[in-house]
Amino acid sequence: MHPAAHASASAAPAGNDADETRRTGQPQPESETLPAAEPACAEQHAASHAVHGGALLPTGGARLHNGKRSLPSARYWARGLFWGLVTLALAFALRMLEWPCWQNPEYRLGNEWLLATHDAYTWVAGAEDFGLAVGHPMAVMLKAMSDLVGTSPAAVAFWFPALLASFVAVIAFAWVWALGSIEAGVAAGILTSIAPGFLARTLLGFYDTDLVTLFFPLLMTLAPASWAMRYMLLPGMVLRRLSMTSGVVSLRRLFSRNQPVGHWTPRLKQAEHMGNPLRWQWVVLLGCSGVISWWTQEWHSVFPYLIRYNVALLAFMSLVMAPRGRRALLLLGSMAYALPTLAGPWGFSFSLLLLAAGTKTGYRLRRLLCRPWLLALLLAGVGFLMLQGEILTSIVNHINAYVKHTGDVKSTGGGLSLEYPSVAQSIIEVQDLGIIEIFPYFHPWMEAAVLGLLGFALVVIRRPGALFLLPLAGLGILSVKMGGRMVMFGAPIMAIGLTLPFYWLLQRLLRVDLRGAVAGILTSGVLLALLVAPFADMIPAMSQGPIINRRHAEALSRAKAMTPPDAMLWLWWDWGYAANHFAQRQTIADGAQHAGPSLYLPAAVFATDNPRFARQIIRYTAQCGNEPGNVFEGLDGEGAQALMDRLRSPETPLIENKGRLYVVVSFEMLRLGFWISNFGNWNFVTRAGEGGALSIVPQALAYKLDSGEVRLEGNSSAIYASSISVFEETGVTRRNYIQDWFDAHPSATPEEQHEFLSKRRNINFLFNRVTDEKLAMDAGLYNSLMVQLLVGDPQDPRVSPYFKLVYDNVFARIYEVL
Repeated sequence: MHPAAHASASAAPAGNDADETRRTGQPQPESETLPAAEPACAEQHAASHAVHGGALLPTGGARLHNGKRSLPSARYWARGLFWGLVTLALAFALRMLEWPCWQNPEYRLGNEWLLATHDAYTWVAGAEDFGLAVGHPMAVMLKAMSDLVGTSPAAVAFWFPALLASFVAVIAFAWVWALGSIEAGVAAGILTSIAPGFLARTLLGFYDTDLVTLFFPLLMTLAPASWAMRYMLLPGMVLRRLSMTSGVVSLRRLFSRNQPVGHWTPRLKQAEHMGNPLRWQWVVLLGCSGVISWWTQEWHSVFPYLIRYNVALLAFMSLVMAPRGRRALLLLGSMAYALPTLAGPWGFSFSLLLLAAGTKTGYRLRRLLCRPWLLALLLAGVGFLMLQGEILTSIVNHINAYVKHTGDVKSTGGGLSLEYPSVAQSIIEVQDLGIIEIFPYFHPWMEAAVLGLLGFALVVIRRPGALFLLPLAGLGILSVKMGGRMVMFGAPIMAIGLTLPFYWLLQRLLRVDLRGAVAGILTSGVLLALLVAPFADMIPAMSQGPIINRRHAEALSRAKAMTPPDAMLWLWWDWGYAANHFAQRQTIADGAQHAGPSLYLPAAVFATDNPRFARQIIRYTAQCGNEPGNVFEGLDGEGAQALMDRLRSPETPLIENKGRLYVVVSFEMLRLGFWISNFGNWNFVTRAGEGGALSIVPQALAYKLDSGEVRLEGNSSAIYASSISVFEETGVTRRNYIQDWFDAHPSATPEEQHEFLSKRRNINFLFNRVTDEKLAMDAGLYNSLMVQLLVGDPQDPRVSPYFKLVYDNVFARIYEVL
């Protein structure tokens, strides 16, 4: 019997509906079965003692045994393996549609493919035994795979996302197999794998925790969900059982003794003879799933919350959905999952104890473990483990991290606190989405996404094991407040909600002998043809290319040879992890350290138009151990602002040198100019910042270097820019039209100056001839250090006393701090 039959020995063959069962009136052979599922045979007995109302009474009688086994044949497993491999192959093939987009020399540094997300580089650096990620499972896995295939961690990080994301498709396939159909699972797996919200985070080069944050929740709940569906009642059966014990039903029975018994009655009676929920196969599966759940907490901060939900849900289902007289056994079985989940290998020892209790000779041990006081003690222990530590505080902190504050309050010691600018408002993946905007992240057709979510509600009603997936549905919907990154969790929800209801519909339309494999094949065929094939071109369109420019990566690689091992690099935090990999050097900020002082101090350096002030900040931070948090220790808002004013003052002596410090600027930084200037101009007293004006121009522009005229192609109106800088392979061509005019007209009258300036706009254009990027910015941003160190003359007397150019490849420069 398929686990989804939910304790009904009279259920139809997997794939057939309940109506067919009622017509036959006899238990049917198993067909769609998950691992270790067994039929509910009439010879099986639930208890050797009298029980009433499913109370917590010992049910582990001496005659509790597995009954006559009817395990699936090897042909059945081969069928499941075949369709699982088909799902894997299709998912991987679809993802390889992105591969042609990477055939660009700019996407490689030598023989190394550049990666598509900042965080990928921290795992690569960790696999190379450098940085904060050393020892993290993501880095350990990457190092092991690179050693196994004999290549570099960066190469594995480029290819592995496509492979693991394809295995996510296989896990979604297995879920639909568990819920009702092998063949229909193919469509669910593919729809999950290419859902835009998940696809965008797992393209080539996206080696990040997004891969495992969906893979593990699907994997670690499959066994407990299948076990629950195998031995527990359907919600309708629970409600019917409650109504059968009510006084109204008793009166009806008194006056209607000759009326036929309702169709639920035999199913409820047979549910009391569902066999042994402590069979060793189930205990091992539950225990191993629990250990995997416990282990996932080392991978991502979301898992401690998910595993606690799973434990609570399984215990709740064991209490509420247990067949009559089976509550104690099911609670005991749920402990085989709960204790390893919360206590790890130590908790798995209890699962080993249940292996003995579940055998025919374990009658006395089973009776002991089923005693109410011992079960209550186990439940209390589980409750303690769930709430231990600072789990509630952690939940609040993690939710708060996704809320877009304009300020970020940090304690500075001594009961004082300081409000910094908040980085969350600048990160695309945590930006809020409207409720309508989330649906295209599930599927490009909003109608399909809506139907999928509605269909999942039906799946939950008919297959309560799907309740284990509810947190994923919740996280997907919560992207309206917690950011777009969360939408990927809704991918399997939408896929299952589309697939299973459509499969059930086809079962009702087809004749009996076609309701199994044929209905499943039709389900996958129709859904793949309608919902996948038309959007095959979406995959290459979503390819984003590398997150770091080749020349920027080259500069960081050169820094490894040009700087001492203990050097500190000052660069924007987005490329801190990349510097850990390419330069093997520590950075002042990175993807993990980009809040509070780690955000403000680099921003203040890059946003200022005062090179001396920037040098003072860097040297003062070095005196504080290169720990940004130490710079403002013991200061409130007024004290912090006074410190910045003191460092800015030309009367403050230059801070003495300590250590070798370097500043890295790149063209890529300029695209973030608004946010960098916004954070860097933060005022600790007014608790506000003002960013410079920046526009990334998508349209084609034509310009004349001799006059500074810029116009949209095909447009007659022109803008006369203040300056134009053109980046080419051979160097930067810069024209400052205002400065050039004043140098050429030193005796110009105020009227002439006014006439000239009235024709010029406060707009500075930067053209990248290699990448075809076009930026327009105001004077405040153009005069900032991040722009002037890149386009300006390194020998400028305003800069040269404080910064010395040591590397220049046009698109990136490295300066040593003097």
